[in-house]
Amino acid sequence: MGYKRTPTSPLSCPFQPAEHCRDCDCRKRCFFNFLSPESMKHFRTQRQMRRYKTHQFIFQEGETPQGIFILCVGDVKITKSDQRGRELTLMYHSCGDLVGEAPFLGIQSYCASAETMRESVVCFLPRELVDYLASHEPELPKRLLRRVSRYMCQSMDRVFSFAFRSAEARLANFLISLRTPPAPAAALPCHGHFHYSRRDIAENLGLSPETVIRTLSSFQNRGLIRLTGKAIEVRNRTALENISLEQSPQ
Repeated sequence: MGYKRTPTSPLSCPFQPAEHCRDCDCRKRCFFNFLSPESMKHFRTQRQMRRYKTHQFIFQEGETPQGIFILCVGDVKITKSDQRGRELTLMYHSCGDLVGEAPFLGIQSYCASAETMRESVVCFLPRELVDYLASHEPELPKRLLRRVSRYMCQSMDRVFSFAFRSAEARLANFLISLRTPPAPAAALPCHGHFHYSRRDIAENLGLSPETVIRTLSSFQNRGLIRLTGKAIEVRNRTALENISLEQSPQ
């Protein structure tokens, strides 16, 4: 796959667990920012903070979920691969996002793998902690249900896109879906300096890297984007939105 993946052994976390939530730059995006003071105190004492290297698995397809992960710092991609080594990127996660919650809630094995794209810090909530929070915070089950529902809708949109949308439409939709943080947030560790490689984009969209490179060049020539190395700047969002709705000719 172009690089060697390391085993999934968690490392020591550089943060003091009791302090990190209070000082976290991404509290507003954190899934658990709604907890009451009492629940937050229990959350901080029972969670497990873990640090992962780049291209290290948080979990792999077929493993049994033991809890829920929340990404505190870093970037993670969810992938599925076959016996021939072909890989499809299903989605990306950034700081504040839950990871692996759907298989955990469904009491089934992971149907895909979660791999870090850069050095990351992950908070693990064991099953006992999730059960405690669910019983003390009525809002938690509702939020989890809404999140799983959004995941299902996104998956349906991807299936439709793969079946009926052109390479240009898929790539345009990918570009406009990227979350661009406000200028002051650019220096925060969760937003960092990560840029999508052409291979990352190709794996996400089910396209060849050559098709992605050719289509990006076309977008740039038409003034829709600006390319600077791996960085991609959207310059005409309206035009990309129109392209994203186009369907492949029958």
